[in-house]
Amino acid sequence: MDGKVLIVYAISVTAVFAACCNYSQAQDTVQYPGQDSLYRRILYMERTIDELNKLILEQKQEDEMQKLLMEADRLSVKESEKKVDVSKKYFSGVRQQQGLNPNISFGMDFFYGLSSTQDASIVDPGNLSYGSNGIYLREAELSLVAPLDPFARGKAFLSAGPEGVRVDEVYIEWLNLPLNATLKTGIFKSEFGFLNRYHDHALPQFDRPRALVNLFEIEGLGGPGLAANFMLPALVSNAASLDVSMLYGSCSQSFRPDSAPGLMFTAQYLNYFDLSASTYLEARISGAAGRNDHPGGPYNSYVGSAGIACKWAPVGREKYRTVDWKSEFLYSFQEYQGGNYQSIGFYSSLQVKLNMRFWLSGRVGYSEIPYDPSQHEWDYTLALDFWQSEFVCTRIQYQYNQRDIWARKDLPGPFQSDNSLIIQVIWAMGPHKHEAY
Repeated sequence: MDGKVLIVYAISVTAVFAACCNYSQAQDTVQYPGQDSLYRRILYMERTIDELNKLILEQKQEDEMQKLLMEADRLSVKESEKKVDVSKKYFSGVRQQQGLNPNISFGMDFFYGLSSTQDASIVDPGNLSYGSNGIYLREAELSLVAPLDPFARGKAFLSAGPEGVRVDEVYIEWLNLPLNATLKTGIFKSEFGFLNRYHDHALPQFDRPRALVNLFEIEGLGGPGLAANFMLPALVSNAASLDVSMLYGSCSQSFRPDSAPGLMFTAQYLNYFDLSASTYLEARISGAAGRNDHPGGPYNSYVGSAGIACKWAPVGREKYRTVDWKSEFLYSFQEYQGGNYQSIGFYSSLQVKLNMRFWLSGRVGYSEIPYDPSQHEWDYTLALDFWQSEFVCTRIQYQYNQRDIWARKDLPGPFQSDNSLIIQVIWAMGPHKHEAY
């Protein structure tokens, strides 16, 4: 008990003693018939002592609080003295050497393909097939990603494959522009549907749906150009965005061939809905326009897409349970001398996460050849993925392609139906893993 409390206690005892004396004198002069004067004095003293004890307790609590506040102030001052400013700062464009280094990653994509047919137009690598009946290095990719300054970032993806070294994407993005916009220029894949932006190693199955391949080949829509993204007011959804791009490229199935690239324009309107804490929904409308290579041209080609996706990942259990469903319907319109070709296609893909390591997925699709809708193709796919870690994945995929195709551009027919088996191994080192982005 400190000095202040002792003083309060002494004063209190003195007050009690004085009160008792006063009370005794009062009792000597005042008589209470039928009551014991000693008993009343005791009750009076007990009440007084209780009140004094309360005062002492309150004083102790106040003293303890003052001690705690003083100790907190002392520690706060000590902590602020030790605090070191480690934030990255820029002065006249000069940064420390380690701040200049981008995030560097390297990944490999190997596969073994086995097909029931020996038709070279199906099993040989080309614009419409990755190859089969052999072991292939589909891609060895080097990626570099870094912020250039507080207002822009750069990305580069270089790959080596059977055709040699090529540039997948190299572009700069300007961020946080007026109108909630992002601007991009360089070589890139445009926003069209769900899968066009995916690199091959990030696809939900080994290959792209045939509905997309028959329209845009295995590479998809891409090339050098300019693109912009705008975040729009969310009127009926939780978030909405608009992407537009202008590309200078080629796509011989729907637009100009490789020997005569031209301008292509794409646009996509996306709505995002939160259905619950564990479930969200996406709805997309996409379009692409450009010139085709029909004789007597130039003539216009248009491709439209409407897609819906739903993903369920239970909160706290998303590492073990996830369901991801995507479906997309495609429509193609190609002008030619004297008329036009109109074709359709669709695909539906379902991925189910069985546990922490295994994914089971399936896909079904249908597509018509855009420059001859009388020819068509069905594809059925079943795949099992084993994720050893987020850096290493092994996939086994079975696919059946039912074809009613007898002639294609630059390829002799007929094209037989076939069964195929794919064993794929993909691995990555560095921060850029096999995520979809």
